[in-house]
Amino acid sequence: MNIEKLQNRLDFLRQAEQLKSVLRSAHTSSGRAESTAEHTWRLCLMAITFADELGDLDLLKVLKMCLVHDLGEAISGDVPAVSKQGFPDKSQQERDDLLQLMASLDAPLREEIMGLWEDYEAATSAEAQAVKALDKLETLLQHNQGRNPPGFDYAFNLNYGKRYTAATPLFEALRGLIDADTRRHLDNGIALRDERPEDIDAIGQLTEAAFADAEHSSHTEQFIVTALRRAGQLTVSLVAVEAGTVVGHVAISPVTLASGASGWFGLGPVSVSPARQGQGIGSALINAALARLHGLGGQGCVVLGDPRYYARFGFKAQPGLTLPGVPAEYFQALAFSGDVPKGSVQYATAFEATSNA
Repeated sequence: MNIEKLQNRLDFLRQAEQLKSVLRSAHTSSGRAESTAEHTWRLCLMAITFADELGDLDLLKVLKMCLVHDLGEAISGDVPAVSKQGFPDKSQQERDDLLQLMASLDAPLREEIMGLWEDYEAATSAEAQAVKALDKLETLLQHNQGRNPPGFDYAFNLNYGKRYTAATPLFEALRGLIDADTRRHLDNGIALRDERPEDIDAIGQLTEAAFADAEHSSHTEQFIVTALRRAGQLTVSLVAVEAGTVVGHVAISPVTLASGASGWFGLGPVSVSPARQGQGIGSALINAALARLHGLGGQGCVVLGDPRYYARFGFKAQPGLTLPGVPAEYFQALAFSGDVPKGSVQYATAFEATSNA
């Protein structure tokens, strides 16, 4: 028994734990962002569930490949399926990240894992082709099962991964069942999109109305949004639109950390029309905004608000990360990758706005 080898493998597992915190653009049935580790778990379960239909494939190899296919994302995070064309170097990045993740491993195990990953990437073996198909099917299954933002692009599902799911009668049959479910979701009545110039007045009116009776509001939220826009600091600004009317809005803007850490942002204000509050629109906007921020390369996000509400999105109070003058439990953070930095946080000066002047 080689104690040093065992210790090095434990170090690898500690590094791989980061995959639990890597968020995907998909959402769970409870409405929170799904992690890559959760996708990997159900992909393995999917392979076991349909093992009797996979013919003479090597099931152990299939399961190993399921487990390692997204392992490199532990370092640089996930690229949503809808955004992959904008990341032509994704495969090389994942390969480099996987090598970094496996740096402590002994050569035989490192080579085995890399061999499985390369086989999957190239879809060389029959096992790799099956895992490719199952990977696409699990993604589609989650898209349909998740509590998604209004305006979620279900039409994207109908063409995603077809060249892999057409490989065998089993995958074609599963695809047919999932596509039928997709079509039932296509008309949901609410569209989620980036703000447009013609939305600006409506966003201001909506934000004022949304916070009019809020107990802990400064009642300046509409001025904050305007000031952020004027300063070019609305990194993410999404609206929920129903029948041509803006019924929800979410803003994300940069924050400054005393530690000098970059890539961090603040969530809010989040506004929903008083008549539509409590119907999931705010949650949908937050999930979509966080997914967008992650896709833009953000390292993490902070929020000031009810810890019970924001915990559902993965936010939690972090020892050592503070907002001056605010009780620790009400200031929470969510890291997309890596550790949460320590020190104080400062929001943009736009949060001091008290009018539109």
